[in-house]
Amino acid sequence: MNLKKLKNAVEVLKDDLEGALIATDIYPTGVGTPLVGYNSNPQASALFDRVTTYMIKALEGAKFPSLKDYYMLQLENDAYVIVLLFKEYQWGMLVDANKVNLGMLLNIVIPNARRAFEEALNG
Repeated sequence: MNLKKLKNAVEVLKDDLEGALIATDIYPTGVGTPLVGYNSNPQASALFDRVTTYMIKALEGAKFPSLKDYYMLQLENDAYVIVLLFKEYQWGMLVDANKVNLGMLLNIVIPNARRAFEEALNG
């Protein structure tokens, strides 16, 4: 893991979201302690690490398909939580839904963030 490139991945996200990013953290799965972030919220990282684990087990128990690349929650006050999933890491984001449209988020922002993360992971 290249920490400098990981920090750059956060900058790519901030640039793509053009002011819509409220907070973000990248953390190891099963640990939930942020490695890098913007307006970091360690409590939220720990919470969503546990939520992800719970959802994986619940989906498996219900004989549903597994989670794939991400999940998203729509919150009150026009906010989205997006959690990108990687084998050993997760990337949580809190986004102002009034400042980015869903198409841009799903088709540009998330794929760009995944590419930037993979680049950091591979050195």
